[in-house]
Amino acid sequence: MKFYEIPQILEKEINHLETSIKAFKKGEIHPTKFRSIRVPFGSYEQRAQDTFMVRIRATAGGITPSQFEKVATCAKKYAKPIVHITTRQELQLHDVDLADIPQIMKELLSVGLSTRGGGGNTVRNIMASCDSGINPEEVFDVTPHAVALSSRLIAQSDSWNFPRKFKISFSSTKEDNALAVFNDLGFIARIKNGQKGFKVYTAGGLGCRPRLSKILHDFIRENEVYQVAKAVKNLFLIHGNRKSKNSARLRFLFEELGEKKFKALYEQEYAKTAKEPGLDLHLDQFENKNETSDFLPRFIQLNAFDLWKKRFVKNQKQEGLKSVLIPVASGDISSDNVIKLAQVLKNFGDNVIRLTMTQNIHIRNIPHEYLGNLFELVNELNTESHLPASGANMTICAGANTCTTGVCLPKGVALVIKKYLGSSGILDRLDPDFRINISGCPNSCAQHHIGDIGIFGRIARNNGKVLPGYWITAGASRSPDSRSFTQKCGWVPARNLPEAINQILDQYINVKKRYKNFKAYFDDIGKAEISTICKKYAGRVPLYKQDKNFYIDWGTTKEFTTAHMGHGECSAGIYDMIEVEMKNIKKNIENIKLPALEYLKEQFLWNIVFSGSTMLLITRGIDPESEEKIFGSFKKLFIGKKLVDEKFKPLINFAAQKDNEKLLKSENLVKEFGETMIKLYHSMDNSLRFPGEEIISRKAPEKKDNKGEKEVLFKDLRGVACPMNFVKTKVELSKITSGDTLKIFLDDGEPADNVPRSVISEGHKILLQEKTKEYWTIVIEKR
Repeated sequence: MKFYEIPQILEKEINHLETSIKAFKKGEIHPTKFRSIRVPFGSYEQRAQDTFMVRIRATAGGITPSQFEKVATCAKKYAKPIVHITTRQELQLHDVDLADIPQIMKELLSVGLSTRGGGGNTVRNIMASCDSGINPEEVFDVTPHAVALSSRLIAQSDSWNFPRKFKISFSSTKEDNALAVFNDLGFIARIKNGQKGFKVYTAGGLGCRPRLSKILHDFIRENEVYQVAKAVKNLFLIHGNRKSKNSARLRFLFEELGEKKFKALYEQEYAKTAKEPGLDLHLDQFENKNETSDFLPRFIQLNAFDLWKKRFVKNQKQEGLKSVLIPVASGDISSDNVIKLAQVLKNFGDNVIRLTMTQNIHIRNIPHEYLGNLFELVNELNTESHLPASGANMTICAGANTCTTGVCLPKGVALVIKKYLGSSGILDRLDPDFRINISGCPNSCAQHHIGDIGIFGRIARNNGKVLPGYWITAGASRSPDSRSFTQKCGWVPARNLPEAINQILDQYINVKKRYKNFKAYFDDIGKAEISTICKKYAGRVPLYKQDKNFYIDWGTTKEFTTAHMGHGECSAGIYDMIEVEMKNIKKNIENIKLPALEYLKEQFLWNIVFSGSTMLLITRGIDPESEEKIFGSFKKLFIGKKLVDEKFKPLINFAAQKDNEKLLKSENLVKEFGETMIKLYHSMDNSLRFPGEEIISRKAPEKKDNKGEKEVLFKDLRGVACPMNFVKTKVELSKITSGDTLKIFLDDGEPADNVPRSVISEGHKILLQEKTKEYWTIVIEKR
């Protein structure tokens, strides 16, 4: 059974990553450039130095018992012996050594699993309702659609080169239990006139700046899913903001263009995809049935067994079959527990496991008579099956334990909150689907914007001393007819958070019967009550000398500090190199002003000219390997093209000649040059064009050969690696006008596979794609 098809090129890509890791360790690849190679493979640097996380794709949360066992085996062999379940239904391994990452990927590949697209500006894991196919109330099973679309998109090379991450989800119920409307592209199952199809939403998302999605189609037939997804994908690829990572998500493109223009551009792209074949759904592969073989059932009669069934067992729409939720604390389950679970579940077939968006494990297709076996197994594992369902739904991100952007330690405080709510009896009185979501920072990895109570970490200060704190938000609605995000109520010190949450929910429980749900309570008197509680605790922070515990986060004995906070890696890409050089310019300009560093001024001045000359060459398709080529290319492409003033040309010559004495005499001009290059960078539009540059170049005089035929522009790109070969192709296309042609040579393999697809995604047409010996000839007609 497969939850996605592995792209044929993946093994070669893993080998390339392995080669890049070795080169990086030798110092042959810049750290930022290496990050742009590593992150799209789902490999993120952790907070602890030289440790990494690996994220594994699991479309619709689906994974077979054998695959799950392999992931756990890799965790024991190469990482921390814990398997982490994410809110996008994926799996993560932590504390991995960089050198071991390719081997992990190869072992996962052997069982049909991939990490490709686990991070970076890529098509991320495609989600679907964890009970799709078995829910008696669903419209229809959307798992085949999610799997087919995932297989189709991850086979396309341009799916790894978006302006920012691209997230998709499928819901099988009209209540949207897969949070489709909070994604870049969401499909909610519908039936219209007896025809299966979807209501389609776009431009939604969470993060620091959440947005509700907008309706793109009230109804499409199920055989139109690929065409819709491809059209939105192409729109994002062509028009997305590649300059500013903070405004690069699809939802911000929608706001920039406005609904009318966005949809007009979408219609243009849809028209191009309308004749492409639809998805091959493989419906029989996802049939839910009893696949039990020689496995003896266990019959149990205990009160605890009955309580467990009431909390975590549901009837499937397939007669005689049950589904079981296994709640996992903070999404973490030991590798030994995973292996034990997987070995038992093999007795029930391959189509038996789904990972949930609340970081739990959902088991399906269990015959009623085998529930005793599952109950005994669950009690042997370290799970939270002893808690009410509301406790199991608490969603927690990794936080500062591993994440470089994390502020607080939500895993630590979540354990204490559960103890408070459990001992007070509140968990038993909350609705089973009540959600408390806790993120370690504003980035919403735990989806705090859509919890009944949403909590996220902050840096607080008291008398000049930093301490861990949490913002408390509440009142979200996930209901289709009243969707809304949480509203901020106030903050409390981390030390007081468990007590504050207990008090908030105690007040709610006392009046719960008067309200339809928590949202109704919040809109009436809840927000005021929660704000009052927050103010009480925020105003009582003791000084450090009075109580040091307030300056230590839950789950650690170390004093809270911001010293180890780093940057996020989701935006890793080739254009990050520009920002590296820009920061170097700014740093060296500041260093010139320091009297204590006067003796290094000549070096600082040279650094400014070097970084200024280097930073924007990549926009011209140049990746020079020597100083001589850097300075020469800059003079030709920026000063020669009048993008930069001629007066700076002597500085470039001085730097090329290492004539630091003349640079020293030109100090003010050097600083002006650095500032000019930064301004030029900020003047670029979202497609990295400078003012005055046309999307379609002016018509040049037509050249003809001896036969009177129009000449075709030619560029030999053999030996040029991805993605620079595509950048160079774009540069060559900028030299010709619409309707003219460009011929290029590309190496066999990844270049010949990637570049044509990327060219097509930008609206150009491939006229010829032909292999000659060991290379390919590609002829492109410019749009």
